[in-house]
Amino acid sequence: MQIENLSAAQARAYGSVLSALPEGELHVLHRSVSSGAAAEEFCSEETVVLDYVSGMSLLVVYEEGTRSLYYLDRIFALRPGVRFSVAALDDFCRFDCYTRCADALQVLAERPAMQLRNIANDLRLERLYTFFYQECARDFYFRGEQHEALELVYVDHGELHNLVGGTDILLRQQQLLLIDRNIWHMQYADFPVSFLTVSFRVEASSPCSRLAGRCLELSAQQTALMRQMLLEDAAAEYAYDSMESLLRLLLIDLLRHETACPKKPARPLPATNHAEQRLVDQLIQTISANAGRKLSLQQLASSVHISTTYLHRIFRTQLSMTPGSYLAKIRIEESKLLLRDGSLSMGEAAKQLGFSSQQQFSRQFRSVTGMTPSEYVKTLR
Repeated sequence: MQIENLSAAQARAYGSVLSALPEGELHVLHRSVSSGAAAEEFCSEETVVLDYVSGMSLLVVYEEGTRSLYYLDRIFALRPGVRFSVAALDDFCRFDCYTRCADALQVLAERPAMQLRNIANDLRLERLYTFFYQECARDFYFRGEQHEALELVYVDHGELHNLVGGTDILLRQQQLLLIDRNIWHMQYADFPVSFLTVSFRVEASSPCSRLAGRCLELSAQQTALMRQMLLEDAAAEYAYDSMESLLRLLLIDLLRHETACPKKPARPLPATNHAEQRLVDQLIQTISANAGRKLSLQQLASSVHISTTYLHRIFRTQLSMTPGSYLAKIRIEESKLLLRDGSLSMGEAAKQLGFSSQQQFSRQFRSVTGMTPSEYVKTLR
């Protein structure tokens, strides 16, 4: 909500700006308001003239469930019947109320100070935590996490799979995903990819959650903001300050676009679909937590009390792959981490990941990647 200038044009509906106090005998009420004190809501059946004295005063005008905000820095005559408050924008303010009648001003209610302060911001960005740009020349794999912060993922080049809440969201170049608070998510890419990850915190009532959980196509203006953020990351001074401001501008533009062009409401999914997404989310978390050891399909199904037949069905429905294929992929991705580290031999890596032999490890590695572990290691040199 924006604070307006108390000009004749802006405030015409509520009163008029005066160059001097009205002539004649007037009764004056001197008022002082501190930042922590409740602001009284007034009304009068006759004209009320307000005059600021000191400090920064905020005039709040109430009308039909809404309110308008004006910076009180001049003499203003409110029309009869207008409900209003005056609050301190800074630590305190002083103002005078003039009426023709001594008891003309009525106090209707008291407004909590915090209800009127800091109301100019609709989107409050509390803290920018991390800003990571990754260029992965080969395949990328991230085991998964969940946290209190919101996470923004932007793909600069290539494609990135994001498994969020049991759904696979594929991001392509110049597409963005916002992951909501406390949602478990993991990521992988089969080909080279460059992407940006930004984690940040907003107040609990922030509208940002409206953007979460879906692939967003960026406009040219929004893409330019992302590019500017990447440039600011390399700045020697005030880098986080600048990136935080640019992130705020990006979120505002995304929210404005959503308000102007709201997404058509999708047909509600059956309750079974939501239940299956939750199950898949639990299953892929179990797989990630046990990525370093052999896990059978029966053990996986039993972990959420379902049959292996149903396990196959929900994986095909939600992730378009079999659970066996997904298990194999995660084990091979884990093996790549070990091979890239270089501290273990092929046989030791195979044993650590629960393969019965180095030969079995080599066969499965080739079936997933199209090359043997030895050939993969050579590509790392």
